Amino acid sequence: QPPAPSYPPGAPIPALGVGGGKLAEDLIRSLGGLIDYVAPSVVIGIVTSVISNSVSQGLGSVLSFVLGVGWWIYLAYLSGNYGITPGRAIAKTKLIGEQSGTVIGFGQALLRQIAHLIDSIICYIGWLFPLWDSKKQTLADKIAKTVVIDNSADPNAGQIRWS
Repeated sequence: QPPAPSYPPGAPIPALGVGGGKLAEDLIRSLGGLIDYVAPSVVIGIVTSVISNSVSQGLGSVLSFVLGVGWWIYLAYLSGNYGITPGRAIAKTKLIGEQSGTVIGFGQALLRQIAHLIDSIICYIGWLFPLWDSKKQTLADKIAKTVVIDNSADPNAGQIRWS
């Protein structure tokens, strides 16, 4: 099997057809991640803390788990069907298949979400891989065979799709 292609920063990805697309830069990709993962975690933490302290600690724990898993499944749904989540819409980036250049479908997106656990378990090093990886991939991207591209040329890139 031939080695996977390497894309220098800013180089077009051939699978994207006419005009290609460029890999998303680290800072802008981080912005999307902060919006998609950190902000909801803070909100879920506050809500479940209030429930834990005022109603029941057990209910707060269950609610935290359900909301957290539900949010990750929702991100997989959006990523798989559109390649764009609220964070990616604001950052104007898009998740696509490394080889196909198209959206990846729910199954592969869910695999990527689960693989983000590996990114986190190893002291969050997996999340930092785009800083030195030639395809700017996290470990989850490598497992799911995906890349995040700059989608700013799309006139609809900034539209947040909630469903």
